[in-house]
Amino acid sequence: MQKQNKTQEKISLTKQSSLPYKTWPVFLLAFIRLFYVSIFERALSNYLLWDIGIRESVLGFISSAGAITYIFAPMLGQVITKKFLGTRNALILTSILTPLLTGLQIIYPVPWFLITCRILLGLTLGFFWPNCLNLLSKWQKVSSIEKSKKNFALFNLSWNSGFISGLLVGFLWSFTLGDFSPMLISWLLSFLLIPVSFFIKKDKKPDSSKEIIIYQSEDPLSHLDIKEDLVINGNTPMIVYPVLFSWISIMFLTISKSIFIFGYQFLVDSLLSEEFSYLTYLVQCGIQFMQLVGLTWINSMKIYSRKIASLISIITVSLIALTIVLVGDIWYISIISAITGLFLGLIHGVGMKIMLEYGTAENTTKYSTINEILIGIGFGLTPVIAGYTVEVYLYGIHWFLTILGPIILIFLVFLSRNINRKEIQ
Repeated sequence: MQKQNKTQEKISLTKQSSLPYKTWPVFLLAFIRLFYVSIFERALSNYLLWDIGIRESVLGFISSAGAITYIFAPMLGQVITKKFLGTRNALILTSILTPLLTGLQIIYPVPWFLITCRILLGLTLGFFWPNCLNLLSKWQKVSSIEKSKKNFALFNLSWNSGFISGLLVGFLWSFTLGDFSPMLISWLLSFLLIPVSFFIKKDKKPDSSKEIIIYQSEDPLSHLDIKEDLVINGNTPMIVYPVLFSWISIMFLTISKSIFIFGYQFLVDSLLSEEFSYLTYLVQCGIQFMQLVGLTWINSMKIYSRKIASLISIITVSLIALTIVLVGDIWYISIISAITGLFLGLIHGVGMKIMLEYGTAENTTKYSTINEILIGIGFGLTPVIAGYTVEVYLYGIHWFLTILGPIILIFLVFLSRNINRKEIQ
């Protein structure tokens, strides 16, 4: 009987793997969005700080407005997507609204209006990233292990390469044209989102009532014993981790990345001058490139090795923050900040894989939604607090990260204590 069930499951997976789906529009949307955003956000921040002379605390609010809204935007976006729009229409809608709200920021760059526009942009993001991740989970459900890994790698490559190439182009434009022209050009590029979004396939409701991929106790803090508590499908091996491991990792990632990127422009302002504003593009590009290296590397690691890489990366990020305080040289800070992206990528890769595979195993969108909410909290609240902190003490945010890392490390070690090399092959 058990052999017959296994044969039926294998036949079911084979049939599912043959189902067609179109991936390139989602990958291209991710590339275009990150390409234009990386230029526009960097140019706007530099323009407000050095050309208009906005205070650090106010800039923190402006930078955070969209991300703070994103704390609840995924929940709202998913409700509207499921009840009214569907995934395809939701992605078309956000692709239309994004260029309009971006352009308004150029027309009237005063704090209250910028914050309003960015709050609305944060709401539109609730239709974008969660639905991209949901599509990725659906594809994983009907794909072979090899195809699933390829989709995951291509998705990471698309948004990361968009971010990296955008920052490189933004650096060249900033170096030659200043910061206003890159804002204008990148805004025009954002209109490319609209035609691409219409190539996404229309939604189909999958019949997954007979598919049982995983059994797991409901409490994510429970002791996960692979032999007794879990039946793991080959497509979702990362569910041996408690889902809380993913959520805490993502929170640490967003806080750390916000501190390194948001804080760097103030270090340049204090230690150099506005003439070197183009350095902000290069350093952020370096962080993003190294993050892509980390994301690619983690995808080739075994399950247990991913745990070790993530834990080592967390303590390394904290030590790097400490050296920034102790050394205080802008050129050292520039180089070491870029290198930090490698460890952020390792942390991100583990957290994201756990989240996606829980969603696939349980055929639900709740994990990707929670993931995006946590990203909103980390990227949203950190710049607000950092803006006020920098006004008082330039290195205060780096001291905070130095202390936070060991605390997070201890907690994740405790959560993953039952995941060991002998049980995982």
